Amino acid sequence: MKLYTDRGFYADSYLLGRASKIPDKEFLYWSMLASAMIRKYTFKRIDNMEDIPEEVQMCCCEVAEKLYMADMAKSENGLILQSYENDGEKGAYKTDDMSDSRIRQNVNGIIKRWLIHTGLMDYGVMQ
Repeated sequence: MKLYTDRGFYADSYLLGRASKIPDKEFLYWSMLASAMIRKYTFKRIDNMEDIPEEVQMCCCEVAEKLYMADMAKSENGLILQSYENDGEKGAYKTDDMSDSRIRQNVNGIIKRWLIHTGLMDYGVMQ
């Protein structure tokens, strides 16, 4: 499977001096998941390109971060802990912002923001 970005692009071009959200050792995994999601929206067109466009690499970095952050926010039971009380051992879980469907919606928005004007998401045949 072709990955649409690499750690070097993430560190040098995407982050622009900001702190990395994805640990170095885990970046390839999250980049692979992000690439797979982008591939679905672009009808595998990027796989045939010799050079990956900058917009695609930026999109891949942002999607990878979103997926990583969503995964890190989940507890052992797959839910996101919103609040916790120590005395009564209560926990309230957030179910709307980080649900699988909400994450898919957020990823869809990221992909559209970066790629909608590239022609890679068009349904028609590319020339």
